[in-house]
Amino acid sequence: MPKYHTILLSLFFAALQLWQSHAFACSTITLVSSNSHFGMVHRIEASLYSQPERQPKLVHIIAENIQNPQTFEQSKDSCLIVTIGSEALNKVLKSQTKAPILSVLTRKNTFHYLLKEHHRHLDDPQSPISVIYLDQPLERQLNLLQSLLPKEGKQNIGILLGPSSLTERSILQKLASQKNLILTTVYVNKFENPVGVLDALLNDAEIVLAIPDNRIYNPKTTRGMLLTAFHKRVPLVGYSRTYVNNGALAAIYSTTKQLADQTAKQILAIIQNPNKKPSFAHYPEEFSVAVNYQVARSLGLTIESESQLKSTIEKLEK
Repeated sequence: MPKYHTILLSLFFAALQLWQSHAFACSTITLVSSNSHFGMVHRIEASLYSQPERQPKLVHIIAENIQNPQTFEQSKDSCLIVTIGSEALNKVLKSQTKAPILSVLTRKNTFHYLLKEHHRHLDDPQSPISVIYLDQPLERQLNLLQSLLPKEGKQNIGILLGPSSLTERSILQKLASQKNLILTTVYVNKFENPVGVLDALLNDAEIVLAIPDNRIYNPKTTRGMLLTAFHKRVPLVGYSRTYVNNGALAAIYSTTKQLADQTAKQILAIIQNPNKKPSFAHYPEEFSVAVNYQVARSLGLTIESESQLKSTIEKLEK
């Protein structure tokens, strides 16, 4: 074999070994979840194994057991810890691990509250933490409202804000202005009954958009909020399929599979770039639309099919 062929082969195998060492330097991923999120764990595993790339070893730890040193020892070699749900995130942050964290299935306001509680922040190069929010982008939610509302004339959109959602007010107002929408936001303080505040807001609003905030929308208030809006014949747009099933006109949300697929892609992106410290905040890429057509008929509204609404929103995002 000519000498230059030998040199080329040597260079090729050296490059191949270097690529393999970088591409698969991260071989173990730890998934941390509560018992209630087993479904998401299995979805992430299935999505990872369906990818053509080489798969990392997966270790699953129950959040309730994470304070047990013997249990958490399983994750000592992990190059990434994926927390599924807010309980898992809280437990992992409490452990003070320095391993990179990817948080999924946690509301935006809860995520940032927990970071503040544990004195952590997104762009810390020493202890990187990233998130795929459970919430939909605000612009996407307003796009849903535009798709539901009559095309002629301006409609007044009512929004209740609480302590953890107040930070979204300026963004909402800016987006509403860009979309030529009228927005009325009302702050609910800790002494007020959210249902009573909503009742007053409904005198001016043609439609209400629910923004996640436990002070306003929680198991104790949900039924009262939906009934109050329905009795005043004002549609309320929620943020989950459960809200739609319980009487909201519509909602935009991401399914477990959609979130699991996005999580799997982010995991592979992180482990294939071991020298890059992961730190990002992403919203769900894929989404679904749910409509309660019985509520729509009761309110005298004609609403497009869920697939048509989704298609309209996707076009608005391009």
